[in-house]
Amino acid sequence: MHWQNFIDIRLNYENNLPVLVIDQTGVLSTPAYQHWLSEKNIEVKITSDIMEIRRLVDYEKQVLIITSKEDIPFFIRNKLAPVIFSYNDLPLNGDIKQAFKNINTSQIIEILDYVFDTDMHRVLSANDLKNVLEKSKEFASAKQLTGLLNQIKEILTQKAGTNNILRLAKLWAELVYLSYKTGNDEYKQFIWQVDAFSDTFINNKGMEQAFYASTHKNPLTVDKILANIKAEKQEKIALICFDCMGYAEWFLLKDFLKNQNWEFEDTAVFALLPTLTSISRSAIFHGSTEVYNLKYPGRNTEAKTFSGFFKNKETKYFTEDDEITSGTLLGYEYISILYNFFDELSHSAQFPPNNETKELYFKLLLAYLEKSSLVQNFKTLIENDFRIYICSDHGSVVAKGNGRKIEKYLSDDFAKRAVIVNRGNEDLINERKIDIPFVEDKILILPEGRTMFANKNKIEVNHGGTTVEEMVVPYIKMKKI
Repeated sequence: MHWQNFIDIRLNYENNLPVLVIDQTGVLSTPAYQHWLSEKNIEVKITSDIMEIRRLVDYEKQVLIITSKEDIPFFIRNKLAPVIFSYNDLPLNGDIKQAFKNINTSQIIEILDYVFDTDMHRVLSANDLKNVLEKSKEFASAKQLTGLLNQIKEILTQKAGTNNILRLAKLWAELVYLSYKTGNDEYKQFIWQVDAFSDTFINNKGMEQAFYASTHKNPLTVDKILANIKAEKQEKIALICFDCMGYAEWFLLKDFLKNQNWEFEDTAVFALLPTLTSISRSAIFHGSTEVYNLKYPGRNTEAKTFSGFFKNKETKYFTEDDEITSGTLLGYEYISILYNFFDELSHSAQFPPNNETKELYFKLLLAYLEKSSLVQNFKTLIENDFRIYICSDHGSVVAKGNGRKIEKYLSDDFAKRAVIVNRGNEDLINERKIDIPFVEDKILILPEGRTMFANKNKIEVNHGGTTVEEMVVPYIKMKKI
């Protein structure tokens, strides 16, 4: 049996609705129990509004009412006596339940899952709480890894279309980040399958289809981010652009911000190919894909085009070196802030031989974030009524040098993971070639797999290629809860 079954018996709502439950644990409002009720088609209302509870009771709606409010007035109690659900009602054996007052609800759910999946008759002691928490967390992580991998395997059996690539990118990034947190690198054996799926998408001109399907209301690509922001007609906005923040890095950043009172709604979008700052970040700030022949890509041009896109607003382009205060924000309606630390730390990370995970890079990021002013900057923006949007121009992978190089006289733009060459020169180069969407006179040269044009066996975090980790990035809308 599931632990949810035992709670159902305690609440006794079957064929007995409406039922009013005072939940002293928080467990009944968690996704783990709410999903269980949804699967059983039980209508639920979670509220602490007395008048709303009264309406539900007066009209005898067939609903399970869950509240954390304990002082229920007599005029409600007289019609419907509430059920008290306390820590003692949790279906666990032993004296551990009262100790749950000192831990959070997600940890309680992890313990319930762990016990019922291993030995539901286990007797738990409050003195052993720390050990139980560690084991249940390990169990939860292992279960989550398995779940992510199963979802990824299922996608890999389907068509390599736009939606599946975007779904795959998010799941894969979560798997990579969770694997780092748990010290598990088994995911590496599936890299070639994920990259092959991505290659199929590219070879079937999937990128072109994605960009044609992208709109300001439903952005699938980075060039539609500004249009999406404009369509929301906010009085004040702050666009935070993190250079080189892939989806796995976003999971790390979101985890770092978890103790703040903020909500995040993230959407997966495509970067431009090649996944280079000069191309893809330019597309964000231009709001266009016509960025392949810019003479002077970079911050000055981005500031100018950002201002031009929102020409009826007072705009300002900041970088992470600038001070973000109420004073520096005064008078501005639409601002952007560029952060480069993801990119700079990725290129500065030193990897020992055969170390091909992002573990060292992630540790550098966390050390930087701990000492950065990022959280304070976000707080300042919110205090000054800015709606915050977060984006990135491209992600990255751990790449190994292949010992080969492209002659400079053949290339129009060079990066270790991708080289742009003019049409007509491609026959002189014996490497993988793909067309660049929207560009007729240039072609993209890519190294095989997760290699780069660099010294043999040198390991770096780099970008420019067509893996889901490089070409799918998060676009996030943030708000205060």
